[in-house]
Amino acid sequence: MTKASSIIFVPFKGTAKLGVTLTQGQRFRLLRLELHLSAAPTTSGDFTMALDAIQGDIFDNVIYKRDLSVGSVKDLLIPFGEGWEYEKDDKIDIAYTNADAKTWGMRAVLELLEK
Repeated sequence: MTKASSIIFVPFKGTAKLGVTLTQGQRFRLLRLELHLSAAPTTSGDFTMALDAIQGDIFDNVIYKRDLSVGSVKDLLIPFGEGWEYEKDDKIDIAYTNADAKTWGMRAVLELLEK
C-alpha cells in the first residue's frame, strides 16, 4: 500500500523586490509556481528560479528565467511535476527585481515526499 503524499501551497506577496527561498526540511517535488502582478511590467527584469543544492555550488543551477517585460507578462504559471524532485536540504531561490514596484502574489505548490 502506498502512503498518500502531502500537497502544500506556499504563498508569498509583496510590493517591493521579490526574493524568497523555498525549503522544506524534507524531500519535495516542485509541482507548479503561480505568479500574479497587479500590472504588466514595462522595465526589463528577469524573474528567476535557481537551485541552491545541498551538495555545493558546483551543483547549483538556474531552473527558470524569464524577462517579464517581454510580452507584458502579468500572470505566470510554470508547471513542473514528475522529475522536479529535490533533497531535504536543497533550496529554490526565487527572485525578481520588480523595478516598476508592482504588487505581486506568488504561490508555490509542492508535494512533500517520503524519505
